[in-house]
Amino acid sequence: MRWLDPRPQRRGPIPWYYTGVIMYLIEVVALARLPRTLPQSFSYFSLESLEEGAVVEIELNHRRLFAMVTRSIGVKQAKQDLRSRAFQLKKIQNIISRASIINARDRALLQWISEYYLAQPSTVLKLILPSFITDTFEVSSWPARHEIEPYPRMIEVVPEEYPIERYQKAVEHALQNGRQALILVPEIERAETLADVISEIVPKERLLVVTSSKTPRELRTSWHRVRNGEPLIIVGTRTSLFFPFTNLGLIIIDRESSPAHKSWDQEPRYDGREVAAKLHSLHGGQMILAGYPPSLNSYHLAKDEQVARLIPSRELVTSPLSLFVDMAREIKEQNEFVVFSQVLKDKLRNVIQDGGRAFLFVNRKGFAPFILCQQCGFIFRCSECSVPLVYHVQESLASATLLCHHCGSKNKPPDVCLECGSHKLKAYGIGIERVAKDLKKMFPNVPVLSLLHGEPKETKNAKTALEKLKKMSCYIAIGTEFAIPLRLPRMELAAIISIDSALSLPDFMQTERLFRSLSLIRRLSSKIFILQSYAKEPEMLIDLFHGSFEHFAEKELKERRRFHYPPFGELIKLTVQDSSREEALTQVKRLYAGLRIVPHYFGPEAVEVTNPYPAYIEKKKGNFIFHILIKIMDASKSRDMKLLIAEHTPDTVQVDVGPQSLL
Repeated sequence: MRWLDPRPQRRGPIPWYYTGVIMYLIEVVALARLPRTLPQSFSYFSLESLEEGAVVEIELNHRRLFAMVTRSIGVKQAKQDLRSRAFQLKKIQNIISRASIINARDRALLQWISEYYLAQPSTVLKLILPSFITDTFEVSSWPARHEIEPYPRMIEVVPEEYPIERYQKAVEHALQNGRQALILVPEIERAETLADVISEIVPKERLLVVTSSKTPRELRTSWHRVRNGEPLIIVGTRTSLFFPFTNLGLIIIDRESSPAHKSWDQEPRYDGREVAAKLHSLHGGQMILAGYPPSLNSYHLAKDEQVARLIPSRELVTSPLSLFVDMAREIKEQNEFVVFSQVLKDKLRNVIQDGGRAFLFVNRKGFAPFILCQQCGFIFRCSECSVPLVYHVQESLASATLLCHHCGSKNKPPDVCLECGSHKLKAYGIGIERVAKDLKKMFPNVPVLSLLHGEPKETKNAKTALEKLKKMSCYIAIGTEFAIPLRLPRMELAAIISIDSALSLPDFMQTERLFRSLSLIRRLSSKIFILQSYAKEPEMLIDLFHGSFEHFAEKELKERRRFHYPPFGELIKLTVQDSSREEALTQVKRLYAGLRIVPHYFGPEAVEVTNPYPAYIEKKKGNFIFHILIKIMDASKSRDMKLLIAEHTPDTVQVDVGPQSLL
């Protein structure tokens, strides 16, 4: 394919630049997102030698791009290589910076991310040199960066949800020693909250908030201050990981078990916690992994005292009375479908009568998860996604609506069944809108506030509701998954209305995710915690009700070791999607055929490649989705395996190293 080559196709026995003038072969990586199928670097020539990390301007496929030099070698030394080429090299257009703009640590990070996450160096370079920097590339004014010897390494695992005193002490120590500190947070809102707390002990001019909500100008100013080596405290989301730290002595990963630390919507799909760990290995210093409950990876890490140490929790959290309610038995006794068990209604009534507060968790948005025809069993589904349409009756919509939560399509609820024409249509299941409606009937004089995330208006309303909660003494708050990370005030009662759909998901991390969510909801309550379920009492509830994370973790790690799941193995999920199911199947089968060489070459005991399987939601936004899972069981061969996998993975395939879900 001629367009892949940036150089003109001029042929001849001896290239025209073979003269007495000393010239140099320059290899570069473009500062642009390029397809995985393109070469990782490109060759040009220059009249002067350039050091690694210098910035030049090149012409690639009729585009002017910035590029970073990775190697510079005299033409005489490269003569044999040049003779084997059937094209003539193109000249570097301009030299933007003769001095290297990145240091050895930056180069090491770039190489590691590229190899570990199967990402093009050009894509990773865009993370290290983002658009808010390259859009105004005035590198001539940049001061040189000095290499500093790594500090002694120390890792602490802190099983606390809000260890502010520990954060403040560590940050203060870093500043006193003239070091930079990074506090990595999972959400933008959390960054703002933590920054307010840290500002109580740190001068505001030493505190930077780095998130996507900041303007390019603000980010550029912060980026240069970090690069200049100022002793600063950076509170930020994943974007902050790629700032040019010069003197990094402290890394705090806040709420380290939160799935929001993982990049899932663009390549490379890196995990912020893993990148932070790599930064720590390059810079040294102190790293704190904080959050309750800790992730199984961190807990496993802390078991080796030579690598990390587990800090006993200092949080004083009273353990509430915990009750499990069998909803199947409840319905049988009441002879009708009910949202609230009698136990929950009684306890809720007592709390409200005493002027207390309650939080009810509902894991589904809308009024009901689906509409069913009682005559023929037909369920109304999205035409673009293989999921039922959710029935909504919220005030933000002009009228009742059937909404797809994956593609956003809105439909008017039908009057008759599309299959049999029957009028016997019924909304089934429990959604947050139904719970809110029933609560307002039961307690007409009590404020009922919803905390859910979705459309901008919903998110804004949730934030407004959270501010109200802090000022009120008696209310009922209801929330979805969105409410869990919010710093809600403690309440007298917390309850799970229904979580059965999540209990049945066949995913290796699902039990850990559920334990984390349920633990955080339970810790909201000071007196009573109630879990309603149609399933038999899940085994994890024994550990949850007794607050025994260690027992739960040991059992779960034993299962993961048995099946070589992380942290005892490495997973790579490859995803193929197409608007035609037949074409998607053809592509994924072709991919699987090429990947069979990996276990053949390294051995089935070292790596496993699964047969293609459809996604849990097979069709989404008009595309049919299929996965292949690769399980690397021999860590010593991981790098070589990934190189071979990359060779047989087309650019159209989505690569997710360390997926948070296999579905």
